[in-house]
Amino acid sequence: MEHPLEHSGSNTFMRLALFGSLATYGYYAFLGLKSPLPGQDQDVAQGLDVERHEFVTPDGVTLRLKRYANPAGEPVLMCHGFGSSGGALDLPREHRNMAVYLAREGFDVWVSSFRGCGREPYNSGCDEWTHTIDDLAVMDAPTLIDGVTEATGKRAFYIGHSMGGEVLYMYLQGVRFEDGHVVSDPVLVRQRHEKLAGGVTIGSPPAFWYPKGHPYHWVFESKAGKAAINAALQQMLVKEVTSPCLRMGGPRSLMDNHPRLVMAVTRTPAMMFTYCRRNTDKDATTSLAKWGTGDVSAGMWVQLLQAMLEQDFLEHPGRAEPGEQYDYATHMGLVSLPIFFLTGDKDFTNAGGIKRFGYDGVSSHVKEYVSLPGYGHTDLIMGITAEQDVYPMISEWMKMLAGN
Repeated sequence: MEHPLEHSGSNTFMRLALFGSLATYGYYAFLGLKSPLPGQDQDVAQGLDVERHEFVTPDGVTLRLKRYANPAGEPVLMCHGFGSSGGALDLPREHRNMAVYLAREGFDVWVSSFRGCGREPYNSGCDEWTHTIDDLAVMDAPTLIDGVTEATGKRAFYIGHSMGGEVLYMYLQGVRFEDGHVVSDPVLVRQRHEKLAGGVTIGSPPAFWYPKGHPYHWVFESKAGKAAINAALQQMLVKEVTSPCLRMGGPRSLMDNHPRLVMAVTRTPAMMFTYCRRNTDKDATTSLAKWGTGDVSAGMWVQLLQAMLEQDFLEHPGRAEPGEQYDYATHMGLVSLPIFFLTGDKDFTNAGGIKRFGYDGVSSHVKEYVSLPGYGHTDLIMGITAEQDVYPMISEWMKMLAGN
């Protein structure tokens, strides 16, 4: 039987421990409130000529771009990933901005946002939110590339991060819609290759493939993992009808007015799929949440989850019967453009899959594959050492091609 004094002593200890924890938390919260606000915007474009451009897609959507104008330089079109926007490649943070770095290297840089993404004054339009990733390849990418090449009179380089690189693979396969179904047009394959000088894809997997022993193999291959992905897929199929626009970044007022809260969220373990935390800093991740996030449609989610479930990247399931869907991964051989495949060994999209289905899958005579140690997914474009490790590598590769 417990002695009353022992019970009393135990309660006293628990109260002291709780008080000590709250006091410690309060102390560090006080220090946080006294520290400078994280992720404050910096003027990184001093001395650069900045322009705003608009191009209209065949289905009437206005796409807006930010141009760091260097008319004498080689044009570079930059395209963002899933749930992101052009701002991810153009953060208002010194030494974390790939677009500004390339502009100062002499390139004519065009930062784009796909439909429904971007912040004013560079936010692209979107009306019904019924689009899929197929639409980005069939409608948005040709409009952006044609717009840049017509404005400059030159073939452009294309840099795509994550989904932005996947859209390049799709575009180069000459895809178009035929009775609502995705087909590859040999004439478009040739014409689209002729419009580009080269491509750089950053963390862009043509298929979600993970070898046995990989940490994510269980997630995608186990019964429990497949069941969870399929449940999410079914939910998104419903949302396509009920609420097709999904907010990825939270309310804009929250992002702008509560930077400390945003910073706290960006430093949690939940962001492990987004970047290697140790390769980022709180100011850059806060800025990324504020400027680099973008909304997506439920249809885009359906296509992404389907790719995770099937491993191959297929057209949206609403466009064709199972077994008849266009398979982008198996058509990578149609791609012959000079391409630089860049990824990190900590990237959740799996560097091995990018090499197997990307680098080894294309028929390009000029191609390069690099997996940087210690890099995750988004830190490839805004990590602490990206300006030393990543940006120069991309710049030199494009200069090499332009010189030839």
